[in-house]
Amino acid sequence: EIPSLFPTADQGYLNLLRDRDGLIRKWPLLPSSARPAFAERIYQAANGKKAPTINNGVLSFAGKLEAFPTLSFAQLLAGDYPQDFFRGKVVLIGVTVSNMDRHGVALSALGSVPGVYLHAYLYRNLVEASWLKPLPFSCLLPLLLGSTLGWLFLWRNRVGSLLLFATVGTSLLIIIIGLAAGLSGCLLPVPSMVGGLVGTSLFLLAASYRTELAERRKLKALFARYVSPEILDEILRRRDVINISGERRFAAVLFADVRGFTRYTEEHEPEQVLSQINQVLGEMTAIILRYGGLVNKFLGDGLMAVFGIPVWKEEIWTEVFAACRAIVTNKNQPTGDALAVGIGLSWGTVLAGSVGNQQRMEYTFFGTPVNLAARLEKMARPGEILFPLEANRTYPLPTESYTCEEVYIKGLSVPLLIGRIKEWG
Repeated sequence: EIPSLFPTADQGYLNLLRDRDGLIRKWPLLPSSARPAFAERIYQAANGKKAPTINNGVLSFAGKLEAFPTLSFAQLLAGDYPQDFFRGKVVLIGVTVSNMDRHGVALSALGSVPGVYLHAYLYRNLVEASWLKPLPFSCLLPLLLGSTLGWLFLWRNRVGSLLLFATVGTSLLIIIIGLAAGLSGCLLPVPSMVGGLVGTSLFLLAASYRTELAERRKLKALFARYVSPEILDEILRRRDVINISGERRFAAVLFADVRGFTRYTEEHEPEQVLSQINQVLGEMTAIILRYGGLVNKFLGDGLMAVFGIPVWKEEIWTEVFAACRAIVTNKNQPTGDALAVGIGLSWGTVLAGSVGNQQRMEYTFFGTPVNLAARLEKMARPGEILFPLEANRTYPLPTESYTCEEVYIKGLSVPLLIGRIKEWG
């Protein structure tokens, strides 16, 4: 009987530790006072030395069950096996029927594994030192740093679609690397890495979405009063073309002022004056917006407008002069007379950006073209437009007839050649 063998036989701990999901993954870690595991006893008996310490390592279940030579009791009793079948081998005896002593392992391809095969796997892990070792942090560091820098770059550049694509791609890459590491005997924490990656990506996407909404609100608050709805939509859709913190842009600057309005205010009641100036400036604003301009600010009985923001296009030259023509020939006043407006035009590189604080902020422009347009407007008589004529100009001139003259501008050391349009056909 088997009990009669106990006094002379070594004994080992047979039970295996299961994870919370009921699967067996790790080597049973036992206190030093406990009996060694069954596979350790086999190793000591077969090799004459103490088994290596695994320290609760993750077991390798590489290979199919058929890799272990198996002999049924019927074959054993019938002598149906080669003569040297058992020579030099470790023999494990156990049950392999489908409804007894079955255990689940992390490798789903194996299905439920008979207990005797589990101990065979454990013994092979000891003999071949094939249990999975955690990958050193020094090996993970380049992957973590590279992923972090890439994610920060995509987040800073607000490329949400690329961030999502990169998340999926990197997750697949981690899974592939994890499988390759497992085959080479290294353990890569794939679930935690993919989970951390997805969590970080979701956080960055949420932060990017929140930042994007804040910037859209900020841009809308800055530009809604100045541009047409079509240009506002383009600014919101192409936020990269506007940098509210300050940038240099090529633009055409227009200053327009209603002539003789001071006398008008002295001769009329305040309510009538306010109604008239609102109508005049309102019609000028509508014209500028219709031709793609940006009304930057109102200056008493005049205004400042800019063309070429957010994107400069060659047809803007035509639109600028068309807007001027429409302003000075407009007859939609209660009196039926043309607007007595003087206009100064200039163009060049301006500094565009927002000024002010959280309580009040304004998007405005600075530079020589702004100053020049303002001074030319002061020199323009009612119904006239003044603009600089450059010797090396590449822009088209207006189709209307104009006169050329040299004028002295405050701040310039030499006279400036300008064009003056007096009549509009």
